[in-house]
Amino acid sequence: MTAHDLYGDRKGAPARRREQVRHLIRSVGVELEGGARVPFFVEPTPGRFKRNPSLRSAEINDEQLCTLKVPAEIPAKIPTSGLPVGTLKHLIDMGVNRGDEL
Repeated sequence: MTAHDLYGDRKGAPARRREQVRHLIRSVGVELEGGARVPFFVEPTPGRFKRNPSLRSAEINDEQLCTLKVPAEIPAKIPTSGLPVGTLKHLIDMGVNRGDEL
């Protein structure tokens, strides 16, 4: 292993983790009445998250939160049963409070 390989991996790890976090935030969804699933966030530019405008006036309870299957270049590991509600709520908090810096 060369020094370049070692340092290249070290520089790439934070970028991979950041992209995995973005994938998790993109995966947060809301199940509407009638069973339609929509993303909680929209991503107008890469790494900038805003609440989906179609959900602005909606009251969303924990039972409506769901995990969406979204493509990603560097996917995060998501259980086949979906993310737990506590994790989804944490991701919503991250997207709302730090949506411009992810």
